[in-house]
Amino acid sequence: MKKILHYMGLASLLLLLTMPLAEAADSNIGTMAGIVMQLNHYPSAGEQKQLAAIAGNATSTAGEKVLANALMRMRHHVSADDAVLLRRLDNGATASSQEKELAEIVLGIMHHASSADKKRLKTLLD
Repeated sequence: MKKILHYMGLASLLLLLTMPLAEAADSNIGTMAGIVMQLNHYPSAGEQKQLAAIAGNATSTAGEKVLANALMRMRHHVSADDAVLLRRLDNGATASSQEKELAEIVLGIMHHASSADKKRLKTLLD
């Protein structure tokens, strides 16, 4: 009985420790989705800082870093080099479904998000 309680306590502790990591990942996608929803040709200075924080954060996934860097360099649309990385992300097996969705949206942006894109982005918001 003591072992069962001990294992239940450990399982609860592990769950509590890993939940913030999952929320952090969702938060990064939500932050970037919000930036893309408001995008007008390129990210503002404040949005650039948010993107730089995501790109430089050790807990950000590789996909989140690709997305953040592509958005930081975006001027009216993503660069050709960033488009290649976003397509790899969108087609990759390791990217989350949210990362793939955001990559696909960002690839199609010309100056700002369309109304159809904004509907898709709302599903990514926290």
